[in-house]
Amino acid sequence: MNLIFINGTMGAGKTATARALQKIVPPCVFADGDNFWDMNPFTVNETSEKLVLANISAALSGFIESGLFENIIFCWVMHEEDIVKTILSRIPAEKCRFFLFTLTADKKTLRERLTRDAECGKRSGGIFARSEERAERFGKMLSYKIDNSRLTPAQTAESIAETVRGETNLLPYKNTPFLTDEGRLIREEVFMDEQGFASEFDGRDNNCRHLVFYKGDEPAACCRYFAAEEDGAFTVGRIAVRKKFRGQGLGRYVLRAAEECARQDGAAALTLCAQVRAQGFYEKCGYAAFGEQFPEEGVPHVQMRKDLKI
Repeated sequence: MNLIFINGTMGAGKTATARALQKIVPPCVFADGDNFWDMNPFTVNETSEKLVLANISAALSGFIESGLFENIIFCWVMHEEDIVKTILSRIPAEKCRFFLFTLTADKKTLRERLTRDAECGKRSGGIFARSEERAERFGKMLSYKIDNSRLTPAQTAESIAETVRGETNLLPYKNTPFLTDEGRLIREEVFMDEQGFASEFDGRDNNCRHLVFYKGDEPAACCRYFAAEEDGAFTVGRIAVRKKFRGQGLGRYVLRAAEECARQDGAAALTLCAQVRAQGFYEKCGYAAFGEQFPEEGVPHVQMRKDLKI
């Protein structure tokens, strides 16, 4: 039995995706957290919050205990990790394989979706600021993140279904504005212990977005990205996959995730500094070399670039 949580900021397409997913993973049941808070007048206080969480937990517990479903789908904003933990602590989640998917989209796409909803009277105008503020919180959660800026709900649902079935190498990851202990561990292991670099950490780490990817409960890979001096360009670097997890296509996935995150932050192009021995890998991922080769701690490197609008 699979327990599939779908979260994301307002306008991320949670409900539409969950409805599409429901059609392709029977036998299943779908619950939308907003339906448990469909009250008039809409009241948010300690009492109503307790009531909503109690009702959600009761419904999910009933679905699990019934044994009628192979997949239980639940979507809600869930912008705080404690919300997810609280719900899981109140239901027999140990009977299920649990998946947390976070739907993301670039700011332009989110604003277009929310504007349509506001024009139809489904949302208030103040939703824009709240959506952008909450979007930051989702990055810090460990979840499977899917950028659906250019995907239909059906395509997003299919990506979720493939991940649940184990047919893709999609990995859960965290996106933080600081270097985590797990990210430091990976970089020390790969760049310092394995490759012999002495100067692995620099002041740039304090002004980057850091991605750390997990395989099961173990940190498996990482990278960082930041805005470059060139207008509209971002730089990705420190791409590292731990030795025990290589040969599984993780490097390509890490790079693609960095591209999606940078694009959401407004990047039109991505540059990187590649070790020459890895140049062929990056070329297969759509990057082109420019400029002369140069040494970094005695290792030949080359600058590469990819237009993210293509």
